[in-house]
Amino acid sequence: MALPLEGIRILDFTRYQQGPFATVMLGDMGAEVWKVEEPRGGDFGRRMWKEPDGFTGFFEALDRGKQSVCIDLRTNEGPAIALRLGELCDVVVENFRPGTLERWGLGYDAFRARNPRIIYAQASGWGQRGPMAEQPSFDQIAQAYSGYATHSGGGPGSRPEVSYPGIADQSGGMNLAFGIMTALFVRERTGIGQKVSVSLLGTQLALQSPEIVHALHFGWERPREFRASPTVGHYECSDGRWVMIVGIDQKFWPRIARALGVDELITDERFARGFPRWSNRAQLEPLLEARFLMQPAQHWLDRLREEDVPASLVREYADLADDEQAAANGYIVEYEHPRFGKEKTVGLHVELSETPGRLGSAAPLIGADTARVLEMARYSRDEVADLATRGVVALGSE
Repeated sequence: MALPLEGIRILDFTRYQQGPFATVMLGDMGAEVWKVEEPRGGDFGRRMWKEPDGFTGFFEALDRGKQSVCIDLRTNEGPAIALRLGELCDVVVENFRPGTLERWGLGYDAFRARNPRIIYAQASGWGQRGPMAEQPSFDQIAQAYSGYATHSGGGPGSRPEVSYPGIADQSGGMNLAFGIMTALFVRERTGIGQKVSVSLLGTQLALQSPEIVHALHFGWERPREFRASPTVGHYECSDGRWVMIVGIDQKFWPRIARALGVDELITDERFARGFPRWSNRAQLEPLLEARFLMQPAQHWLDRLREEDVPASLVREYADLADDEQAAANGYIVEYEHPRFGKEKTVGLHVELSETPGRLGSAAPLIGADTARVLEMARYSRDEVADLATRGVVALGSE
């Protein structure tokens, strides 16, 4: 059965993280992704987290299944090559600063003149308009500007905290893929191509919309506590591990108390209802903390699940290697890497019952597909060889 995006071809100018995550998701759904890289060194992601054995989880995660085409876009001939490739593609994706590709003659209008059905997707830091549109930005900048770092650190007056370097990029990539898919859907219905724009800032604001809407209405930000409430948060256990509980509904309070063996607190007027529990948290939390410290984490997890309380161990990445739940859903999968043998990686997070996607192959060697792709664009082998000799393209190895 055909993959969902089989027959869709993407010309991918993206770098770093936000853009490559979008195109790797589309590739997993069957799109053919031509990743355009600089001839000297390729994508910066090839050097991120590179270990002595040559493995880089960053590049493997974000660029698997793609085809590497090395073109020097700063040469006189590079943009012309890219435009010819665009004639064969459905989507162009880029995440340079606004105006950069336009200055190289590779903006939306240039591609649309040759391919009126093209979807031209742009991912930026600040959006395409406004006084800061052309300023540089990265993930942590978006976390800082959007208020995310402040809220993660505890709210106004607290030390800002970058919760995870990459959360803005990864969510921005999802947003970019969503925009591209929407535009492709519209084109299927109308035949019309168009430009798609997303940004790190816009995505970070969307991620925090409940908190931001509250602040915009009242003029103040809800405080960020170590725990949202005594029944929503993590507790340390006797073995040094932590258990997370989310008893956000009143029905969970008796279950939590029974699981912890503090049944007498269920009807205690200080804690019996949600608002009293919250207002008397300074009295309740030490009682629960002391109780959790009496047994190891797995003991409490078992008891909480017996009472049907939403609960989990607070885990580490290494715990995912043999995780049955993630494996059962294909979220962690094993594959054969041509250089490193059997590897595990993060699989697809979107499941389609009738036309499922598939995990892309290992990330490409630099320039491995340049010759084949240029020949598809009607360059002769002699022309490709000449371009390579002059440094306009790099051929790499298949």
